[in-house]
Amino acid sequence: MSLVLLAHACSHLQNASKARLGLTSLPSTHQLHTLLLQLQKCGYVNTVVIGGPMPPPPSALAPTMSANPEARKEIGGGHVAVWGQGDMGEELGDESGDVMEPITQENISSRRLWVGLKYYNSKPVLEKMRLVSKPTRRVWMPIGDIEGLVKGERRGYVNGLRGIGESMFVTTDRGIMEARECVERRIGGMLLCRVNPVSW
Repeated sequence: MSLVLLAHACSHLQNASKARLGLTSLPSTHQLHTLLLQLQKCGYVNTVVIGGPMPPPPSALAPTMSANPEARKEIGGGHVAVWGQGDMGEELGDESGDVMEPITQENISSRRLWVGLKYYNSKPVLEKMRLVSKPTRRVWMPIGDIEGLVKGERRGYVNGLRGIGESMFVTTDRGIMEARECVERRIGGMLLCRVNPVSW
């Protein structure tokens, strides 16, 4: 994963939450998509929708995604809308007639990840999001050190998870996971970023 792109994504999501935006977009990459789905699974963002340069219709941003069963796919405990063509070649969309164009080689570079941000009592759920590994200093940790971080202990120059609801995301050979999931599966990897929820 490009850590420069991840740094931009972290600051963009943090600034969009502070600005109280309901919807924002990021460049569509596989790694960023996987990280956003993990953020959705942990409850930091509301929806993740793959779309074009224009925002998707409001029905695509509903958390239940009840518009069209063929146009959605459940990934990692959250819903993500997949707009394009179905198995039989028919256009997929919602009942209001809004249809996104199918993804082809010609328009793949214009795809965006549309993220619906989450708020509770007029406060953003995602308060801080910052990198742990930098482009010039990548931090790899075995499972024993990740266990220590989850318990709140300091490992090297990385502080442990001490805040309520604080999460750390790790890229492994099996994809991007939250640190507690890495401990459950006994997998080490490179620390990507840490996310702090708003303090209630």
